[in-house]
Amino acid sequence: MLTTNYYNDFFEFGQQKINFSFFELSLPDDDPVYTLKKVMEELDFSGLLANCSDKGRTGYNPIMMYAVVTYANMRGICSVDCIVDLCERDHAFIWLTCGQKPKRDAFYDFKNRKLTSDVLDDL
Repeated sequence: MLTTNYYNDFFEFGQQKINFSFFELSLPDDDPVYTLKKVMEELDFSGLLANCSDKGRTGYNPIMMYAVVTYANMRGICSVDCIVDLCERDHAFIWLTCGQKPKRDAFYDFKNRKLTSDVLDDL
């Protein structure tokens, strides 16, 4: 049985540990992500939520996925791979996802199965 504290062995004893969180970083006050959030507060997401099942694994929040796809389109980004990369690197996307990192399959499933034309018309 190993009882070695690997953290202290690597960083030496007494090393200060800093808890750093990306979504605690502030975005500029005029960032369009705030406008998107204000507009989304007035939308009715009942059609989108009804299109999602509560069976099986817990997936990503469909409202968050819609916000990420919409914000990416606002910035002229259509590539799912680029959106996935931005969810890991861009502060506004990290703020929208609350630090979650959806992968390609989650975005393709959302865009192809859950975000239908009927749902978009209702929004």
